[in-house]
Amino acid sequence: MYFKEFPVINYSLDNGITSFQIADFFRRVKAIDENLQTSLIYAQYDVLDGETPEVVADKIYNESYYHWVILIANNIIDPRFDWPLSNSVLRTYVARKYDVENIDAVKHYVNDDDEIVHSSYAGTKYPISYFQYEETINEAKRRINIIKPQFLPTFVNIFTGTLNG
Repeated sequence: MYFKEFPVINYSLDNGITSFQIADFFRRVKAIDENLQTSLIYAQYDVLDGETPEVVADKIYNESYYHWVILIANNIIDPRFDWPLSNSVLRTYVARKYDVENIDAVKHYVNDDDEIVHSSYAGTKYPISYFQYEETINEAKRRINIIKPQFLPTFVNIFTGTLNG
């Protein structure tokens, strides 16, 4: 699980009368960002339709447990929306987000410079559907960084050391 390596804090909802322990998920590790700035430790990976962080981690590191490394390496906070959606989930998401029955209906128009223009624009314009718009955003999320497998142990040690530091 992603938060397994995070330190635990006591948390109370009733001013300390009762408390429980939770992972300190507010903690961010800035030192990791600095280490990721070198292309020596990471490679690019294109997420296939339907792949989850667990599937990618299993393909790259032979262990789905390291899905959290994939998320950290890409500064993904909410995998439900920061990770690329599968095509079928994307279609449902678009229909719900815009509350439209026809996700292929025109959302807006763009000109030759890919700038949004009004439907009465006199120059050349191209219709962009709700689905095309969201698909473009979703597709941009498919290229991710992965920590090269040979650097995984070092990355995990730095990360856990920084968290517990």
